[in-house]
Amino acid sequence: MKILLLTLTLAVSADAEIDRAAANLPGSEASFTQQFTPKGFKNSQSESGTVIFGALPQMRWSYSRPEQKLFVFDGARSWFYIPADKQVTVADLDAERRAELPFLIIGDPAARDRAFVVKESTKGNVVTATLQPKSGAAMIRNVVVSIDALTHFIRSVSYTDREGNQTTFSFGGFHKRGTSPELFKFTVPAGVQVVQQ
Repeated sequence: MKILLLTLTLAVSADAEIDRAAANLPGSEASFTQQFTPKGFKNSQSESGTVIFGALPQMRWSYSRPEQKLFVFDGARSWFYIPADKQVTVADLDAERRAELPFLIIGDPAARDRAFVVKESTKGNVVTATLQPKSGAAMIRNVVVSIDALTHFIRSVSYTDREGNQTTFSFGGFHKRGTSPELFKFTVPAGVQVVQQ
């Protein structure tokens, strides 16, 4: 009984910390570094830029290095634009697909509860929440969210997909800024090819 109560307490605590961090994201901007490590490799491919969060799950990711790219998500539709390729990929995400995307899980407690078991550990001012999928057929094996317990901003989000590839987003310089719904829409420039996914 004591073990069960302790397990429930840890789960509630971890969920509460994620919820506080999620509540802190809307109307904020940060710099980010994204590292992708393919399965079996030690070296990572690194990209960086800035991200703006609207009312979750709205996001706008502007990549500046090594090349310019833009990813915009309005909550139902996403646009991925690569200026050098003169191409934008458009995708409509249903509820099932959204439920398996790490950044959307952060802002959706109900989906998180349905799909994951959440465990927490704390070291200094950093709270780490590890999300393990309940289904063996899930697209991702785990999600690890590190949160600054003082500011309640997310420090990093790391996840491993079912192929064994790892992606890590590290954040810095969070600050509040004004946002509008138009910021999370994308108008296709003239001469750009549209690919529907």
